[in-house]
Amino acid sequence: MTDTSKSWTALQAFRRDAARFFKEREELLDCGLVALIANVHLFILGPPGTAKSMLAESLAGGIGGARYFYTMLNKFMTWRDLACGEVTVREETVGTSKSIRFRNSEGPLLFAHFIFLDELFKASAATNNSLLNLLQERIYTINAGEVGRAPVLMVIGASNEAPGGEDEHLRAFADRFLLWHEVDYISVSDDYNTSFIDMLEGSDPLPTSDLTLEDILYLRGEAQKVRVDRAILGVINSLRATLRLEHKIEPSDRRFKAAIGAIKAFAFLNGRAEACIEDLGVLEHILWAGCERENRGVVRRVVREYSGESGLSAIESFYREGINLYDGALSLLGQADREIPFDDAQQKRCDGLRNEALAKERQLDGMAVRIAREIESLNTRRAITLARYFLNQTNVLRKALVSRRGVEDPFVGVGRGAR
Repeated sequence: MTDTSKSWTALQAFRRDAARFFKEREELLDCGLVALIANVHLFILGPPGTAKSMLAESLAGGIGGARYFYTMLNKFMTWRDLACGEVTVREETVGTSKSIRFRNSEGPLLFAHFIFLDELFKASAATNNSLLNLLQERIYTINAGEVGRAPVLMVIGASNEAPGGEDEHLRAFADRFLLWHEVDYISVSDDYNTSFIDMLEGSDPLPTSDLTLEDILYLRGEAQKVRVDRAILGVINSLRATLRLEHKIEPSDRRFKAAIGAIKAFAFLNGRAEACIEDLGVLEHILWAGCERENRGVVRRVVREYSGESGLSAIESFYREGINLYDGALSLLGQADREIPFDDAQQKRCDGLRNEALAKERQLDGMAVRIAREIESLNTRRAITLARYFLNQTNVLRKALVSRRGVEDPFVGVGRGAR
């Protein structure tokens, strides 16, 4: 019989070590672990070089006995290319007739526990349709009339771009990935956050664990025992009503139903036997699947309101406003640099532009203060981690403006003193 404490300890140790190695990827890592425990799939959206495939390899490598399969999809790849190994040819005799029989053998994909499908939306519609049974039912067909069962624990799909509104068949395929996470490059390091420098230094070892395939199956069973009170279901209903009635965003009933398993897994991952309001935060990665970017922000804000993390939405708003202030200040400084102060009027205009930029810089300072103040009111690990990221990035923008403003004026000695 599997030891509960051993499995749990190994899971948390892997979570901790992986979070230390994958800088600013705690949220993505938790999505991966939730998908694994909830027996669903994960889609990662993000540019190349953001550790998408490395995370998948680490999840597979952290589980003893797990087999991993990676492929990069393209429009010419067929289901046979993906799923089949060698073809055996056998001559059969029935009475006086002879025939040749061809039989496909299973390829590495069908023996894998972890599957990483890179460039997820590049495959043809026919290949996607063949993958659906593997994603939904863990079954496959490579020889007519024969159905096999694959041991896959989780499929991770990745793409540099989400399917557009015209790609309806891709949206249906992508809907089979319950959790969606968008990842970006590591933020610029400063005095308070040295993640990028730490990554370059490479002092943290790749995460390993004592987890086994048996442990994963056992943890899945334990996660399903997590209770979801009817009051929590009522909150989910209210959240759905807000998205549907106020914002015309309507995730499918299937997605909401599957989300319950993810909520249980998230609560279990955080050591709870009963789901609470905080655990609804995982819906942020479930209900925006397939949404346009503007709708995605709405989903995040609504989920945070209902999961007790409205302060995080306020912090993100301050951060977005800070970006606008930074861009505005840079534009003003750029205009000032292009002004050639040949006379007092032009000098006055140049000084005015720089003063306007300085005013925006001071407003940005105020945004950083407000974010730091709001962080003190947060009480969930997830919210605090994200909020600190927003604070760090705001401080980076502040320092960039100070540095930009301090650049030597290229027209010193050419202006009034030279006339």
